[in-house]
Amino acid sequence: MTPWLDHAALATDSLDRAQVAWERLGFTLTLRSSHSGSDGPWGTGNHCIMLREGYFELIGVTDAALYHEHLRVLLDCYSGLHLVALGTADSDATHTEVSGRIAAIGEPYPIARQVPFGEGTKEGRFRITEIEPAWFPEADLFFCQHDTPDVLWQPDLLDHANGAVRLNGVVLVCDDPGAVAARLALVAGVEPTEEEGNLIVVLSRGRIVLQTPQAFAERHGGVVAPTTPWAGAVMFQVEHPARTQAYLEDRGVQFEAGVRPDSLLVRPEQTDGACIIFEI
Repeated sequence: MTPWLDHAALATDSLDRAQVAWERLGFTLTLRSSHSGSDGPWGTGNHCIMLREGYFELIGVTDAALYHEHLRVLLDCYSGLHLVALGTADSDATHTEVSGRIAAIGEPYPIARQVPFGEGTKEGRFRITEIEPAWFPEADLFFCQHDTPDVLWQPDLLDHANGAVRLNGVVLVCDDPGAVAARLALVAGVEPTEEEGNLIVVLSRGRIVLQTPQAFAERHGGVVAPTTPWAGAVMFQVEHPARTQAYLEDRGVQFEAGVRPDSLLVRPEQTDGACIIFEI
Protein backbone atom coordinates (compact mmCIF):
# COMPACT_ATOMS: atom_id res chain seq x y z
CA MET A 1 0.00 0.00 0.00
CA THR A 2 1.27 3.47 -0.88
CA PRO A 3 2.13 5.38 2.30
CA TRP A 4 0.67 8.77 3.14
CA LEU A 5 2.18 11.93 4.56
CA ASP A 6 1.47 11.35 8.24
CA HIS A 7 3.25 14.33 9.74
CA ALA A 8 6.20 16.65 9.40
CA ALA A 9 8.15 18.43 12.11
CA LEU A 10 10.16 21.56 12.68
CA ALA A 11 13.17 21.14 14.96
CA THR A 12 13.89 24.22 17.05
CA ASP A 13 16.41 25.27 19.66
CA SER A 14 13.62 27.05 21.52
CA LEU A 15 10.20 25.45 21.87
CA ASP A 16 9.00 28.57 23.67
CA ARG A 17 9.89 30.79 20.71
CA ALA A 18 8.41 28.38 18.17
CA GLN A 19 5.22 28.06 20.20
CA VAL A 20 4.68 31.82 20.18
CA ALA A 21 5.39 32.04 16.44
CA TRP A 22 2.98 29.28 15.40
CA GLU A 23 0.19 30.39 17.72
CA ARG A 24 0.48 33.86 16.19
CA LEU A 25 0.00 32.21 12.78
CA GLY A 26 -3.39 30.95 13.92
CA PHE A 27 -2.65 27.32 14.79
CA THR A 28 -4.07 25.53 17.81
CA LEU A 29 -1.17 23.84 19.59
CA THR A 30 -1.35 20.93 21.97
CA LEU A 31 0.09 21.33 25.43
CA ARG A 32 3.74 20.34 25.67
CA SER A 33 4.56 16.65 26.10
CA SER A 34 7.78 14.64 26.31
CA HIS A 35 9.08 11.60 24.44
CA SER A 36 10.26 8.28 25.82
CA GLY A 37 11.44 4.95 24.46
CA SER A 38 12.14 1.47 25.73
CA ASP A 39 15.22 2.97 27.45
CA GLY A 40 13.16 5.45 29.44
CA PRO A 41 12.44 9.20 29.09
CA TRP A 42 14.24 11.26 26.48
CA GLY A 43 15.18 14.91 26.69
CA THR A 44 12.92 16.03 23.85
CA GLY A 45 9.35 17.26 23.76
CA ASN A 46 6.86 18.81 21.41
CA HIS A 47 3.77 20.79 20.61
CA CYS A 48 1.58 19.35 17.87
CA ILE A 49 -0.80 20.93 15.39
CA MET A 50 -3.46 18.31 14.85
CA LEU A 51 -5.33 18.56 11.56
CA ARG A 52 -8.29 16.68 10.16
CA GLU A 53 -5.77 14.86 8.00
CA GLY A 54 -2.19 14.61 9.22
CA TYR A 55 -0.44 16.83 11.71
CA PHE A 56 2.57 19.07 12.20
CA GLU A 57 5.00 18.97 15.10
CA LEU A 58 7.29 21.47 16.79
CA ILE A 59 10.06 19.50 18.49
CA GLY A 60 12.85 20.69 20.75
CA VAL A 61 15.13 19.82 23.65
CA THR A 62 13.28 19.90 26.98
CA ASP A 63 15.92 18.37 29.27
CA ALA A 64 19.55 18.69 28.24
CA ALA A 65 20.55 16.14 30.89
CA LEU A 66 18.64 13.36 29.10
CA TYR A 67 19.15 11.79 25.67
CA HIS A 68 18.61 14.25 22.83
CA GLU A 69 21.52 13.48 20.52
CA HIS A 70 19.28 12.65 17.56
CA LEU A 71 17.71 16.10 17.69
CA ARG A 72 21.02 17.83 18.37
CA VAL A 73 22.46 16.38 15.15
CA LEU A 74 19.59 17.94 13.21
CA LEU A 75 19.92 21.31 14.95
CA ASP A 76 23.65 21.36 14.24
CA CYS A 77 22.71 21.41 10.54
CA TYR A 78 20.00 24.08 10.87
CA SER A 79 16.96 25.01 12.91
CA GLY A 80 13.87 24.38 10.81
CA LEU A 81 11.85 21.72 9.04
CA HIS A 82 13.55 18.30 9.29
CA LEU A 83 11.23 15.38 10.01
CA VAL A 84 9.07 13.81 7.32
CA ALA A 85 6.96 10.87 8.50
CA LEU A 86 5.26 8.52 6.09
CA GLY A 87 2.17 6.80 7.43
CA THR A 88 1.76 3.04 7.58
CA ALA A 89 -0.90 0.83 9.11
CA ASP A 90 1.52 -2.09 9.49
CA SER A 91 5.16 -1.27 10.18
CA ASP A 92 6.28 -4.90 9.94
CA ALA A 93 4.74 -5.33 6.49
CA THR A 94 6.20 -2.00 5.40
CA HIS A 95 9.64 -3.01 6.62
CA THR A 96 9.44 -6.27 4.69
CA GLU A 97 8.33 -4.51 1.52
CA VAL A 98 10.80 -1.62 1.60
CA SER A 99 13.76 -3.75 2.69
CA GLY A 100 13.21 -5.70 -0.51
CA ARG A 101 14.14 -2.52 -2.41
CA ILE A 102 16.76 -0.90 -0.16
CA ALA A 103 19.06 -2.01 2.64
CA ALA A 104 19.08 1.36 4.37
CA ILE A 105 16.06 0.77 6.61
CA GLY A 106 16.01 -0.07 10.30
CA GLU A 107 13.82 -2.47 12.21
CA PRO A 108 10.55 -1.05 13.59
CA TYR A 109 10.74 0.02 17.24
CA PRO A 110 8.23 1.45 19.73
CA ILE A 111 8.17 4.94 21.22
CA ALA A 112 5.62 6.65 23.44
CA ARG A 113 4.77 9.95 25.02
CA GLN A 114 2.28 11.14 27.58
CA VAL A 115 -0.24 13.16 25.59
CA PRO A 116 -2.30 15.85 27.35
CA PHE A 117 -5.86 14.54 27.34
CA GLY A 118 -8.70 16.27 29.15
CA GLU A 119 -7.51 17.20 32.62
CA GLY A 120 -4.79 14.55 32.58
CA THR A 121 -2.77 12.56 30.08
CA LYS A 122 -2.99 9.37 28.08
CA GLU A 123 -0.12 7.40 26.57
CA GLY A 124 0.33 7.84 22.86
CA ARG A 125 2.08 4.84 21.33
CA PHE A 126 3.83 4.62 17.96
CA ARG A 127 6.11 2.31 15.98
CA ILE A 128 8.92 3.97 14.05
CA THR A 129 10.85 2.55 11.09
CA GLU A 130 13.78 4.76 10.14
CA ILE A 131 15.51 5.31 6.83
CA GLU A 132 19.26 5.66 7.38
CA PRO A 133 20.29 9.37 7.37
CA ALA A 134 23.43 8.73 5.32
CA TRP A 135 21.29 7.19 2.57
CA PHE A 136 18.66 9.95 2.66
CA PRO A 137 20.23 13.15 4.07
CA GLU A 138 17.53 15.40 2.57
CA ALA A 139 15.21 14.88 5.58
CA ASP A 140 14.83 12.82 8.71
CA LEU A 141 12.66 10.30 6.85
CA PHE A 142 10.80 7.48 8.59
CA PHE A 143 7.58 5.49 8.68
CA CYS A 144 5.16 5.98 11.56
CA GLN A 145 2.49 3.56 12.72
CA HIS A 146 -0.08 4.97 15.16
CA ASP A 147 -1.26 2.48 17.77
CA THR A 148 -3.41 5.05 19.61
CA PRO A 149 -4.74 7.52 17.01
CA ASP A 150 -7.70 8.51 19.20
CA VAL A 151 -5.26 9.89 21.78
CA LEU A 152 -3.74 12.29 19.25
CA TRP A 153 -6.70 13.33 17.10
CA GLN A 154 -8.84 14.85 19.84
CA PRO A 155 -11.87 16.71 18.38
CA ASP A 156 -11.24 19.93 20.31
CA LEU A 157 -7.75 20.25 18.78
CA LEU A 158 -8.75 20.11 15.13
CA ASP A 159 -10.04 23.66 14.62
CA HIS A 160 -7.54 26.40 13.76
CA ALA A 161 -8.17 30.12 13.56
CA ASN A 162 -6.32 30.31 10.23
CA GLY A 163 -8.61 27.69 8.69
CA ALA A 164 -5.99 24.94 8.22
CA VAL A 165 -7.54 21.48 7.79
CA ARG A 166 -4.94 19.22 6.18
CA LEU A 167 -1.19 18.65 5.83
CA ASN A 168 -0.72 18.83 2.07
CA GLY A 169 2.99 18.38 1.56
CA VAL A 170 6.60 19.39 2.04
CA VAL A 171 9.28 20.78 -0.27
CA LEU A 172 12.81 19.38 -0.13
CA VAL A 173 15.56 21.55 -1.61
CA CYS A 174 18.43 19.60 -3.15
CA ASP A 175 21.09 19.93 -5.83
CA ASP A 176 19.93 16.90 -7.83
CA PRO A 177 16.14 16.48 -7.58
CA GLY A 178 16.18 13.56 -10.01
CA ALA A 179 18.51 11.49 -7.86
CA VAL A 180 16.59 12.34 -4.69
CA ALA A 181 13.27 11.52 -6.33
CA ALA A 182 14.63 8.13 -7.42
CA ARG A 183 15.67 7.27 -3.86
CA LEU A 184 12.39 8.54 -2.44
CA ALA A 185 10.49 6.41 -4.94
CA LEU A 186 12.26 3.32 -3.60
CA VAL A 187 11.07 4.19 -0.10
CA ALA A 188 7.49 5.11 -0.98
CA GLY A 189 7.00 2.58 -3.76
CA VAL A 190 5.69 5.15 -6.25
CA GLU A 191 7.38 6.77 -9.22
CA PRO A 192 7.87 10.55 -9.25
CA THR A 193 5.86 12.71 -11.62
CA GLU A 194 6.65 16.08 -13.16
CA GLU A 195 4.43 19.09 -12.65
CA GLU A 196 5.28 22.64 -13.74
CA GLY A 197 8.96 21.71 -13.88
CA ASN A 198 8.98 20.15 -10.41
CA LEU A 199 9.54 16.52 -9.52
CA ILE A 200 6.83 15.34 -7.15
CA VAL A 201 6.27 12.09 -5.28
CA VAL A 202 2.51 11.86 -4.86
CA LEU A 203 1.56 9.75 -1.86
CA SER A 204 -1.83 8.25 -1.08
CA ARG A 205 -2.37 11.48 0.84
CA GLY A 206 -0.07 14.46 0.46
CA ARG A 207 3.00 15.04 -1.68
CA ILE A 208 6.74 15.59 -1.47
CA VAL A 209 8.15 18.15 -3.90
CA LEU A 210 11.83 18.19 -4.94
CA GLN A 211 13.36 21.49 -6.09
CA THR A 212 16.80 22.95 -6.73
CA PRO A 213 17.75 26.03 -4.67
CA GLN A 214 17.16 28.20 -7.74
CA ALA A 215 13.73 26.72 -8.42
CA PHE A 216 12.79 27.07 -4.77
CA ALA A 217 13.73 30.75 -4.74
CA GLU A 218 11.76 31.37 -7.93
CA ARG A 219 8.61 29.78 -6.49
CA HIS A 220 8.94 31.03 -2.92
CA GLY A 221 9.43 34.77 -3.16
CA GLY A 222 13.20 34.71 -3.51
CA VAL A 223 13.81 32.80 -0.27
CA VAL A 224 17.40 31.55 -0.34
CA ALA A 225 18.15 28.07 0.96
CA PRO A 226 20.69 28.43 3.81
CA THR A 227 22.23 25.09 2.86
CA THR A 228 21.54 22.02 0.75
CA PRO A 229 19.93 19.72 1.35
CA TRP A 230 17.24 21.74 3.14
CA ALA A 231 13.60 21.01 3.93
CA GLY A 232 12.31 24.40 2.89
CA ALA A 233 8.52 24.51 3.03
CA VAL A 234 5.40 22.90 4.40
CA MET A 235 1.99 23.15 2.73
CA PHE A 236 -1.32 23.34 4.57
CA GLN A 237 -4.74 23.13 2.98
CA VAL A 238 -7.21 25.78 4.11
CA GLU A 239 -10.94 25.87 3.46
CA HIS A 240 -11.28 29.58 2.65
CA PRO A 241 -8.08 31.40 1.57
CA ALA A 242 -9.75 34.82 1.96
CA ARG A 243 -10.47 34.08 5.61
CA THR A 244 -6.92 32.88 6.14
CA GLN A 245 -5.64 36.09 4.59
CA ALA A 246 -7.94 38.19 6.77
CA TYR A 247 -6.75 36.38 9.88
CA LEU A 248 -3.07 36.92 9.05
CA GLU A 249 -3.69 40.58 8.27
CA ASP A 250 -5.52 41.05 11.56
CA ARG A 251 -2.58 39.57 13.49
CA GLY A 252 0.01 41.60 11.60
CA VAL A 253 1.59 38.53 10.00
CA GLN A 254 3.46 39.40 6.82
CA PHE A 255 2.68 37.22 3.82
CA GLU A 256 2.62 37.35 0.05
CA ALA A 257 0.84 35.63 -2.80
CA GLY A 258 2.08 32.14 -3.57
CA VAL A 259 2.69 30.69 -7.00
CA ARG A 260 -0.47 28.57 -7.01
CA PRO A 261 -3.85 30.30 -7.37
CA ASP A 262 -5.33 31.38 -4.01
CA SER A 263 -2.17 30.41 -2.13
CA LEU A 264 -0.34 32.45 0.50
CA LEU A 265 3.35 32.32 1.44
CA VAL A 266 4.73 33.08 4.89
CA ARG A 267 8.52 33.40 5.08
CA PRO A 268 10.83 31.47 7.46
CA GLU A 269 11.58 34.54 9.59
CA GLN A 270 8.05 34.34 10.97
CA THR A 271 7.87 30.56 11.45
CA ASP A 272 11.16 29.75 13.19
CA GLY A 273 12.72 28.31 10.08
CA ALA A 274 10.48 27.12 7.23
CA CYS A 275 8.27 28.61 4.55
CA ILE A 276 4.55 28.00 5.08
CA ILE A 277 2.25 27.77 2.09
CA PHE A 278 -1.47 28.03 2.72
CA GLU A 279 -3.36 26.62 -0.26
CA ILE A 280 -6.77 25.31 -1.27
